[in-house]
Amino acid sequence: MNIKMHIEYIGTEFCGWQKQAKNKTVQNEIEKKLELIYKTKIILLGSGRTDSGVHGLNQVANFHINNITNFNPMALKNKLNSLLENNIRINHCIKVDDNFHAQHSCKKKTYLYKIKIMEECNVFEIDRFLYIKKDLNIKKLRELAKLFVGEHNFINFCKTGYSGKDTIRKIYSFTIIKRKNFVELKITGNGFLRGMVRLIIGALINYEKNLISKNEVIRAIKNKSKLKINLSVPACGLYLYDVKY
Repeated sequence: MNIKMHIEYIGTEFCGWQKQAKNKTVQNEIEKKLELIYKTKIILLGSGRTDSGVHGLNQVANFHINNITNFNPMALKNKLNSLLENNIRINHCIKVDDNFHAQHSCKKKTYLYKIKIMEECNVFEIDRFLYIKKDLNIKKLRELAKLFVGEHNFINFCKTGYSGKDTIRKIYSFTIIKRKNFVELKITGNGFLRGMVRLIIGALINYEKNLISKNEVIRAIKNKSKLKINLSVPACGLYLYDVKY
């Protein structure tokens, strides 16, 4: 039996999604609770990695389990939520086709980055937003965001240790919305390299600050030269927002 789950988590206390031998991760925590429930080894397959400190609004994962005759998705959801810490929540469980794979079946992913400007974060917003003291020129941010839409080689916008056969990815949309003291950047693509979203948003912020030029970003996207300043924004503002199949 193949079971698909939709998961949300606050990533602040975790060293990312991916299982690690010595560090606390989201995958580790859920696998341990599944093994308590089913009394067998469980391998949980996520739609993709999220780095240390990154949050998940809708992470998707699946696992295979044998010898289950009367599967009750609501009972599994409730049992897991009673065992897990409050910073992980299972929102939905469902039986799916055996061929479904949370990562390989994925068609699109959307990441959300949250910024608070001018007014400092309150206690409920700390570790949930990037705080920037001054206002941001949204027109300039949107101008540069357009350059990333389409299929490009993102070798200059990823960290070492990326997974996959190559560094070519396709960005379908990149939207920026400002509401009072809050700015939300939402980027959708067919996949993302390690650190890619944070480096892209870092480029936008450096451009808005006049620390890099539009031409420098174009050259980096076209793989003609690297950016002279390659800022990776903090993980605290990044959320895995949605996964489409």
